[in-house]
Amino acid sequence: MQKLKPLKLSFWPLQIIGWTILILIIFLRLFIQTSGTPACPGELRNGFESYLLFGFAGIVLTWPVRYLYRYVYMKQYPLITVFGIVLVTTVILSNAHLLISRQLSSSLIGIDWNSDIHSILVSVIWNMPIFFGWSVLYFGIKYWNLAIFEQERAERANLLAQSAQLQMLRYQLNPHFLFNSLNSIWALIDEDKKASKEMVSELAEFLRYSLTSKNYSDVPLRQEIEAIRHYFSIEKKRFEEKLEVEFDIDPEAEDFPVLSFILNPLVENAIKYGMRSSALPLRIAISAKVKNHSLTLQVTNTGKWITPVETEAGFGTGMGLQNIRLRLDNAFPGKSNFEIGQFEDKVVATIVIHDRS
Repeated sequence: MQKLKPLKLSFWPLQIIGWTILILIIFLRLFIQTSGTPACPGELRNGFESYLLFGFAGIVLTWPVRYLYRYVYMKQYPLITVFGIVLVTTVILSNAHLLISRQLSSSLIGIDWNSDIHSILVSVIWNMPIFFGWSVLYFGIKYWNLAIFEQERAERANLLAQSAQLQMLRYQLNPHFLFNSLNSIWALIDEDKKASKEMVSELAEFLRYSLTSKNYSDVPLRQEIEAIRHYFSIEKKRFEEKLEVEFDIDPEAEDFPVLSFILNPLVENAIKYGMRSSALPLRIAISAKVKNHSLTLQVTNTGKWITPVETEAGFGTGMGLQNIRLRLDNAFPGKSNFEIGQFEDKVVATIVIHDRS
């Protein structure tokens, strides 16, 4: 959805500019009608002065109406009620404006107005679209800015929801991963100090990404892939020859914006459940392809698809997968797909993020 832009317009500049343009349009119409007639100069002068008073009366009358409409807007009346108030106000303004503008032009310029009912009725009817338009413009600007405010509030709510989901995902993933990593580091300290130091370094880089990306909804795919590489580097030291990992990342895909930690639950599930169901070594492949401005991410592992179940702690494969679906729906409504299932002897998880332009 295209983002709306607020109308930052002050009342008085808009009021003066609007009435000035109206006066010029009416005067131009008079100029065209009287051009070439013998009494043209006098008519034009009187007409211009009369229309100046016309605009002055309009500005004076609509000034207090501004406060009435502001009160109506703040009360948040239904639109049908607002429409009724606008109609009544338009009729009152049209009659009051006719009375005041004629009185001013008669007193100051000496114009003798026709006072028959038909002439008055025509003038009032002629005034009504002007004041109705003024009212519609006033409320239109108010409701437009309200729509922008609601849109921004919805965006903030979505960002907060995504942040909460991401934080929940971290709480779900990191304790298990960190516990296993620290156990592996402890076991390696005496056996291979160099390997243990490398594992600590990989863990630090992975956790750094976890911390630095927490405030961002979008990150370049390259950052996500780099974090996954650190993750796999740690797991490789744990499982050694029991785990094989392959990356196939299009260079064009590296700059594509994705949700941070969108791949981690898929990678963790691939290892956790692949180790249970696959013949060893467990083979995991990560691919990223861009076609027609859409990104396709795949996490493939050997083994069998394990149906999501809810564990006693409330977390299983279903929780992480549901988290992915919710985050994708929030971030790319109608422009993303997520599928996971068994294909021959492999489990394939696919995320597609369509053209976001």
